[in-house]
Amino acid sequence: MSALRLFLGVALPREWHRLLASLEADLRPGLRSRTTWPQPGNGHITLRFLGAVERERLEALGRALAGVAFGPFELGLAGAGRFPPRGAARVAWVGVGQGAARLAALAADIDTALAPLGFGPRERPYRPHLTLFRVRADAGDAWEQVLEKVARVSWPAHGVDAFTLWRSVPGPNGPKYTALAGFGATSLWRPSGGGGALGGAGSGATPGSPRG
Repeated sequence: MSALRLFLGVALPREWHRLLASLEADLRPGLRSRTTWPQPGNGHITLRFLGAVERERLEALGRALAGVAFGPFELGLAGAGRFPPRGAARVAWVGVGQGAARLAALAADIDTALAPLGFGPRERPYRPHLTLFRVRADAGDAWEQVLEKVARVSWPAHGVDAFTLWRSVPGPNGPKYTALAGFGATSLWRPSGGGGALGGAGSGATPGSPRG
């Protein structure tokens, strides 16, 4: 059976999507570097990239994630930066301020839940952030000035009460994301569509879709 490219993350509120679109319209025309920006509605805060997962493992994956218990919390964005901090830029991001510790704790609990399924430790420590754009070819833009402008944006607080399992499918205009299931603060598994199981992956978006 074919494998699915999966990741876990927190969906963004509509106002954050609007602010991301406004930043792109403001910044992108003035950049000399070749950059790629998320498609409208694709923005999210990643909790864990799972990679290629066989369809027959989806039921066990859903059960493991349903066991991750957490309470709702407030999330706020603050500051901006880039990876790496020196040399040619690869990623520009918006930082997580309020709720960063809760987000990191949730990511750690997810790691613990997935370990029995064979998902190994992360390659690098988890650093919660919202990716603004990726730099494909750095032409020496004044990144400090760009990031200062991003840092001045005022982001309203967002209440997090669920995380989402998404499927990513590459495409000519960037990846397409499909929400497969949402896992709420009550740890109840809510399968998407009418299939009643993660085996019906790709049948449609849940309320946890990144387009929400």
